Amino acid sequence: MAPKRRPVNVVRSGNAGNSSKPTKPTDEPKTSKSTSKDGSTTAPSEPPRPPPFFPAGYKTPISILNEKCQKMGWERPAVESRANRGSDPQTFTGSVILKKRVSKNIYNLDEVRLTPHPPLEIGSAAEAKHYAATYALFRFCSHLPMAMTLPPSIRPYWTTLTAEKAATPPHREWEYSPDPFAAKKEVDGRQSKKKEREAAREEENEGAGGSGSRRGTLTARDGAAPRNGEGSGGLKYEWERAPEVRMAPGLREMVEGTVRKMMQQFPSAVLEASREATATASTVPSGVSTPNLDVNPLKAQLTTLGFRSTHITSALSALSAAHARLHSTSSSTNDPLVLSLSILSPLEAAIEWLLLHLPEDDLPQRYRPSTSSADFITGASATSGGQTALVRGWLVDKLVKQAGFPRKAVEKVLEREDRESVALDLLGRRLCGWEADEDGWGVEEYGAGWSGDEASEEERRVTREEEVMTIEAVLGERYTQVSASEIMVDIASETTPDNITLHILFDQASPYPSPQYPKHSPSFYVTSDSLPAYMRLHLHAQLLRQFRDPDRHDLTSVLESGTGGAVLSMVEYLETTLPAVIESPPDVGEVTRYLVPQAEEVIPSQTKATMRRKPRQNGHSNKRRIPTREEEELVRKRQKAMMDDPKYAPMLRDRMGLPAWKERENITKALEDNRVLVVVGETGCGKSTQLPQFILDSEIASGRGASTNIIVTQPRRVAAMGVAARVANERLEDVDNDKLPQTVGYAIRGERRAGAETRLLFCTTGVVLRRLGSGDPDLLGVSHVVVDEAHERGVDTDLLICLLRDLLERNKTIKVILMSATINEQIFINYFGGCPSLTIPGFTHPVTDRYLEDVISEIRYQPQTSRFGPRQTEEQKASVRAESAKLNLDTESLRALETISASDRIDYGLVAAIVKHIVANAKSSAGAILVFMPGVMEIRQCVTELQSTSLGPVEIMPLHANLSSAEQRRVFLPTTPRRKIVVATNVAETSVTIPDVIYVVDGGRVKETQYDAESGMQKLVECWTSRASGRQRRGRAGRTQPGECYKLYTRRTENNSMPRFPIPEILRTPLEALFLQVKAMNEDTDVKAFLSKAIDPPKMDAINAAWQILQDLGAVEGEDHKSRLTALGRHMSTIPVDLRLAKMLVLATIFKCLDPILTIAALLSSKPLFTSPMDKRDESKKARESFAWARSDLLTDVRAYDACMAMRTKGESHGAVRQFCEQNYISATTVRDITSLRGDFLNALSSIGFVDLSPASLAKYSVNSKIDNLVKGVMVGGLYPRIARIAMPKAQFERVQQGAVQKDHEAKEVKMFDQSGRVFIHPSSVLFTESGFKSGYLAYFGKAETSKVFLRDATEVPLYGLLLFGGNITINHWAGGILLGSDGHVKLRAGTRIGVLCSQLRRLLDAQLSEQIESPHSVDMTGHEEVVQAMMALLQRDGLSL
Repeated sequence: MAPKRRPVNVVRSGNAGNSSKPTKPTDEPKTSKSTSKDGSTTAPSEPPRPPPFFPAGYKTPISILNEKCQKMGWERPAVESRANRGSDPQTFTGSVILKKRVSKNIYNLDEVRLTPHPPLEIGSAAEAKHYAATYALFRFCSHLPMAMTLPPSIRPYWTTLTAEKAATPPHREWEYSPDPFAAKKEVDGRQSKKKEREAAREEENEGAGGSGSRRGTLTARDGAAPRNGEGSGGLKYEWERAPEVRMAPGLREMVEGTVRKMMQQFPSAVLEASREATATASTVPSGVSTPNLDVNPLKAQLTTLGFRSTHITSALSALSAAHARLHSTSSSTNDPLVLSLSILSPLEAAIEWLLLHLPEDDLPQRYRPSTSSADFITGASATSGGQTALVRGWLVDKLVKQAGFPRKAVEKVLEREDRESVALDLLGRRLCGWEADEDGWGVEEYGAGWSGDEASEEERRVTREEEVMTIEAVLGERYTQVSASEIMVDIASETTPDNITLHILFDQASPYPSPQYPKHSPSFYVTSDSLPAYMRLHLHAQLLRQFRDPDRHDLTSVLESGTGGAVLSMVEYLETTLPAVIESPPDVGEVTRYLVPQAEEVIPSQTKATMRRKPRQNGHSNKRRIPTREEEELVRKRQKAMMDDPKYAPMLRDRMGLPAWKERENITKALEDNRVLVVVGETGCGKSTQLPQFILDSEIASGRGASTNIIVTQPRRVAAMGVAARVANERLEDVDNDKLPQTVGYAIRGERRAGAETRLLFCTTGVVLRRLGSGDPDLLGVSHVVVDEAHERGVDTDLLICLLRDLLERNKTIKVILMSATINEQIFINYFGGCPSLTIPGFTHPVTDRYLEDVISEIRYQPQTSRFGPRQTEEQKASVRAESAKLNLDTESLRALETISASDRIDYGLVAAIVKHIVANAKSSAGAILVFMPGVMEIRQCVTELQSTSLGPVEIMPLHANLSSAEQRRVFLPTTPRRKIVVATNVAETSVTIPDVIYVVDGGRVKETQYDAESGMQKLVECWTSRASGRQRRGRAGRTQPGECYKLYTRRTENNSMPRFPIPEILRTPLEALFLQVKAMNEDTDVKAFLSKAIDPPKMDAINAAWQILQDLGAVEGEDHKSRLTALGRHMSTIPVDLRLAKMLVLATIFKCLDPILTIAALLSSKPLFTSPMDKRDESKKARESFAWARSDLLTDVRAYDACMAMRTKGESHGAVRQFCEQNYISATTVRDITSLRGDFLNALSSIGFVDLSPASLAKYSVNSKIDNLVKGVMVGGLYPRIARIAMPKAQFERVQQGAVQKDHEAKEVKMFDQSGRVFIHPSSVLFTESGFKSGYLAYFGKAETSKVFLRDATEVPLYGLLLFGGNITINHWAGGILLGSDGHVKLRAGTRIGVLCSQLRRLLDAQLSEQIESPHSVDMTGHEEVVQAMMALLQRDGLSL
């Protein structure tokens, strides 16, 4: 029976058709159309599907709700819709039921119903579900910046809900708890207690009947009200514990001036703010209709927030005009308000406009800074003026905070006059713009104040007393005598609740009233609790102008006669004028135009000379040139001269003895017929050194030698240099001799040995990738690319292979060879469409495998049972015993085998027993022993165990990547007559070959980096090595004679526990650097689609996490994976260093603090600066702590490095410097590496045109290096979002004789959290014992989990470092806080005005960075320093006055 068809008009989900996946093309017409005989198609029989609710690419609210519930560990929510009764036309509302398991029983669920109130009024049932889902999301996610993740048409509803939450009274705060289940439980508990109390009361009163029970389900408006702070106290407590950002008034004025001025020079600053634009997808996709701006709800919301109606009208007028320009066909992006609307909701844009254009004291109370943010007097001393300074400070505060005059204007007047009444008169005249030639009313015409004789003074006193008595009699209670020389009169508005107070000064310096001074009015000022300063100053100026008004004879005559009576006229005028001023506030700029210095005219943008970049020196030509016949002949002559040289014969004999030589003809023949070849060769067969020479010799013999250019990639620098040296030696060359033409060379990061005659270039994989991304994407001029050690499957190797497959389509002449010792060749054969493969047989000498079961009975070793190993089940134990029973071992050996197999740790006693067995049974003392351990710590323990074992005359030495080159070279030197024992990590598998090794002891373990995309954490995990790596280790034996490989595991473990091949690195490491590489090669590439073509595509979680990091770092323009790189991202991709360090270097150049950042980048790219010997760890830690600086591991190391450099600069001897390093446990080798890396980074910055290489240039770009907070801010720019929150313990006090003092916290009481949970500072950090953190946040470079999750290279960062250099800012206009980043992990308490100013400052900074990055040499262009100086002023003392 055919299945039932779904009705054509039923949509499966509310967002049908919104999938971003491309639809599959169909060759056949759909059944909805029928084809007639003449080939024409009839109309479809089915009606068309309804259009989607939301634009393509946006997740629906229901999908977002489902994801959030899944992340919270809840069940899938039930979203319902229902029709509103009696609605016409029909509308719908909805509700959501959240479900959470109480126990493992799937039917035991706790439920919470969330219902909007009043009900929704949506036109369709399906759309009502999405609005209900949005409401449910807001109920438990209102503390997160999620508005911009919603579809554009839903965002206004979220804004409405936000305004409702702001107006919610405290007793209903539980409605917005992040955990609705806990809130419901708490509310239900209070309800039940209330009922119990009511029942008890009724019983006592013997009343009858009970109140009806209320529903137990928590809804939007149900439930009892908790007391203040209860219910949703967790969220409220979290905001209260957040660090507070302060901005001193002086700094705020400077920032406001900078913002206003620079916004004219950079009108598109908002649009250029890539960090904010990417995090808040703003623009509506083309083709989607935009609804008209609804002004009425905005007006109601702004009124609820407390803004004045006149200001609301002005803001909405500006907003409406901007909205019209935004959506007009000829819209321009030069209006900052238009640009704000493009990324903010209308309500947020209106609030931001008001906060930027209104004076601070004219804002609602919630937007004003706390009193703790105000300036305060820190003290006075005899040297700073003592009592005079205090009096002067008091007068400044009075004239600024009470009278309302700008601080700078007050301070300027008080420089010449410190008498209060005279200062007020001068300020008033300056307020009116009366400086000179004002008929006696100018500031310069004021004179020295009162200077009459005794009779005149007595007359003035009597007149004043009479006027005061008249005022008191007329005004009654409105009059107040403040002091002997000051009175005040209250003046109230009849139409508004606002009121003012007129203060009159009758002190000795004031001439009023006196006929000798007809141009001197009473000294006065106006105060108010509700009116802002600019309104009061406007009233002040208007009142003062009345005394010069020729129509006001009542006032002018009073001054001329000197009989007094002006005050009552002043009161009358203010009573008449006040309502009109409140109704139509004056323009702030006009009021203070004569008091506040005018901003400098913005320099018009002049046509700048085109800055030509320095051409990149890639060391290769992008064009393929056809060689001449003479050049080919020259190559043949050099080849013949090499072969005729007597020294070449023994080299050729050695080459012919290698197994690879037998496959020479097969290899060259396969490459003649194919463009891709996979070569599989066992270790020691000579493939790495011989195959490139086979190709070169064959090409020379064929007459193509001059056009041959072979690139051989190696995964490690050591291998690239080592193989190049061996091949050059076999061809009678020396790669270190630059004077002679060389056919063999190498290229690694920061070093290149190659010339025009080079035909074989050995290089690291990263060098080739950088060449592909720096203008040579097709590798023109390259004939062959040989990828060695392909089986290791590193990220760079996989990326290169992926790029080479695409390159084969564009470059039709290039050939690709993949080589490895042990490789799953079928993967590569299939990846390249069935290319041929060749196998080079066997080792030079046979190697015998000895597994654990083969030697356990011979060594007679009895291991100790581990108490910490994993517990085995009885089935596992039985299986092991069954396998062991087949081995015919004695009881003791079986017991030892079971114990060793059950442990997950390396048994160092077993290693020592195996080595002792080898030494005892060796036929000679010539063969070296190579022991493989997983890590450096294990090497140390193994060496200690071997040294305590009687092994006879032996030389034991470690080998790992952290050793210096000199220490590594020791393992190649002979140790006769002592036997050499080398304990190494897996670096000895491929990169290092020790010729005299005969015995290999394989521990079977390896430390592997694993990455958790969800937590963003890398873990170094010890695990079983792969069988492929085991074959590599086995191949280290038998290079000169037959060898033996002792494996510390059984055949059963090898078959059941060891993977065949290692997990590709692309599946277990962060991908952001890989993304940047891909984008640098082609900015239009969809990285998600590109990586889907990799051999093993990474997981989607890892892809999304990496893209989010690039967004946080400001390297990409948007959320879409097709987004292009920003200017900053392009330059980050050109610097060969971790992308976070690359961003630091670019920012350090802009902010001129390059020197310490160069050192920090080098420190994080090299081995640890401080050594930590096992037996002197405490001394080493104390030595490092002696350099501790600025609560920063990185700045501490910078200080230590600078100390070493200072000794060299002073001309100290090399021995003195080395002694200094040894005394302070500083690695002299690392100091040299850091110096070299600093030079490399400077060269990289020079290659992209940022700096010159001269010492003067470095000094020029390091003038701000001593500002620690600026350096920390630049560090935040690179390290974000690697930020940890510091949770300080509650303050505790102890009683002392004088009272109580606060106890010092202990370091262990301080807790730290990042996005994933609790973290700890590593014991090696200088912050490990720190307990006095101030800012509340740490930045860190590395995080790893061992026994705990430890942070490395941590730095306490200033709050303004986070605000100005961290993630995108989200301002909570209602809670008075700031969230950083998409997850809101960083929370800061701050006045909303501070948040808006910082947001605007960052937009201007991004605009400047973009311009400066595009033209690096314009760092000193006029105007650029203003934003930088404003930011440095905020950073220097973290927002406090300097």
